[in-house]
Amino acid sequence: MSPAIGLDTGVPAAIVLVTLTALAELIDVRVGRRTRVSLAGPFLVAAALVGGPLVGACAGASTEAFTTRDPWRKRALCAAAGALQGLAIGLVGEQFALGGVSGAVVVAAAGLLTGFALNGRVVLRALGRGFKLRPELRAAWRPIVVGWFLPAPLLVVFLYVFQTAPGLALAFAAGLLLVAASAHRYRRRLERTLAGERSRARVDALTSAPNRYALTEALTAEQARIRRGGRTAALCFLDLDRFKSVNDTYGYAAGDRLLVDVHSRLRGALRASDLVFRWGGEEFVVLAPHVERAELADFAERLRLLLSTRPFAIDGRPRTITGSVGAVLLDEGRPGEDALEAASRLVKKAKQTRNAAVVERTPEAAGKQQRSRAAGM
Repeated sequence: MSPAIGLDTGVPAAIVLVTLTALAELIDVRVGRRTRVSLAGPFLVAAALVGGPLVGACAGASTEAFTTRDPWRKRALCAAAGALQGLAIGLVGEQFALGGVSGAVVVAAAGLLTGFALNGRVVLRALGRGFKLRPELRAAWRPIVVGWFLPAPLLVVFLYVFQTAPGLALAFAAGLLLVAASAHRYRRRLERTLAGERSRARVDALTSAPNRYALTEALTAEQARIRRGGRTAALCFLDLDRFKSVNDTYGYAAGDRLLVDVHSRLRGALRASDLVFRWGGEEFVVLAPHVERAELADFAERLRLLLSTRPFAIDGRPRTITGSVGAVLLDEGRPGEDALEAASRLVKKAKQTRNAAVVERTPEAAGKQQRSRAAGM
């Protein structure tokens, strides 16, 4: 009969197994928007099966050796859960005799099932406030199962080779980890590149202001906040007056510098929560959260005065630049695209006289004005 698994591992091999498990925890796979599953599970199973309960417990606890993303108390709980998980896998592995391919298959299956059933570290990390599982984890259980059991054939090969050539088996495991680490590094680099490209696609190249694509996302997010009970927001279209004359008189380079200066002034004078978008040409859009109906007209007038009360330096000469403003209230009553369209119509009305702020009249205000006229007749 073949010897029981884990009885003749040796201290050097045990150290290598524990180290590989600890390093595998640093390589993770995204299975949800905020949920990641590390590759430490199969390595923990391998360490516990060939090293026994003690090595398994050490390997389980080592998964928190290099992690720093959680508070120390949560890390301590995860380390304890990992130690118990490794201990249980090792105890299960001692009940089987490892002989040939069939023995490796049986032991691998038993170890993986035990480890997956006791995978408390994933649950601890997924606990949100109030000790409730995040929806991302509940929706990602299939990828988690795949992440645990997909490496099963490789685990069988490792257990089979370890019977006669432990050093070769350890080299095989280290090679797999190196390949996974290289793929993980490449994936992270690709994710950063894609994130940078997405960010640049939402930023105006001239002024560095967020563009209309970013505005669409911001409108969706702001309306979601309002629907959750938040205060309404101001949505204002701002169009510079006589901007063509600046290009004709001073050149297009001076016009571009003016657009940069306008964005800089608006950004510097408004609140940190207010967002200034470059719509195109000489048009800007301002989204200001937490503005009520009674405050809308004052906010629109403030935007107008931010431009007209202090001249801009154009080609070294001071020149007063005015702007026309169309303002509407963003609430849950209509889509953000419709509110933006209404603001664009109002700014066209303001352009008729220039240097004006036109605010959308509510049905209540219109009715009040009609009643006042009727009373005066």
